Amino acid sequence: MEYARIRKEESEMNLTQEDLERMGLTRKGKWQYTVADIEALPEEVRVELIDGELFIMEAPEFDHQDILMGLSFQIELYIQRKKGKCRVVPAPFGVYIKKDIHNYVMPDISLICDEGKLERKGCKGAPDLVIEIVSPSSRKMDYIRKLALYQESGVREYWIVDPKSEQVTIYGLEHGDMPVQRSFSERIKVGVYDDLYLDLANLHGTLDEVLTEEREDAIQQGIQQGLAALIYSLKAVLPDFDAVCKAVTQNEIYKDISRDEIARHYGSKH
Repeated sequence: MEYARIRKEESEMNLTQEDLERMGLTRKGKWQYTVADIEALPEEVRVELIDGELFIMEAPEFDHQDILMGLSFQIELYIQRKKGKCRVVPAPFGVYIKKDIHNYVMPDISLICDEGKLERKGCKGAPDLVIEIVSPSSRKMDYIRKLALYQESGVREYWIVDPKSEQVTIYGLEHGDMPVQRSFSERIKVGVYDDLYLDLANLHGTLDEVLTEEREDAIQQGIQQGLAALIYSLKAVLPDFDAVCKAVTQNEIYKDISRDEIARHYGSKH
């Protein structure tokens, strides 16, 4: 996410000194602001609060949003397919990360598996997974300040996605794992799940691939069911296993079926 500290670069946010004074955003340093200050701001002013220090969030660029939407979609698709209870929420979404008055962030992507943390205003407590998409102005924030904040707050896993280097840095905070780097060209495993892999090289082709995979699974399931029924029928009329194998492989659909596969349905190992 793009950032502009309130003590500099205010003009990039199209906020004048008068605007800052009117909204009470001229205080400098830590412990100067609380969540109440943030909640009193106009909705269009997006800010984060770390140890009472305020950071104004700039409008993200297209590449940032493209990655955000693609990864959010892949995670949501996985949750729906698995009938999971976790919720994936892209920015803007408020996280009261330490449940105190001095820390409030808007991660690019939050995965929350404890529904009790979700309230109308946002998430009260640490998400299970946080993904931040780094930009030139957010590098120090994402790699240093937010890393420390998420580690202290109980985030289980933290990803920093860097579009410039096409690298993802993954921090397994739950177990104190050493950070690892993965390339955009890889399918990258999400640690909080057993079998979720995210594909940054193919952000928007996932749905077609999943549907194709499901169709192939359904076809294979049908073939297996048909094979079991065929073997059951042949056992009733043929004298032994070898005769059943010969009859099965004469069928065009099952010509490449192995003896071991036939034996599995036949009921004994040969």
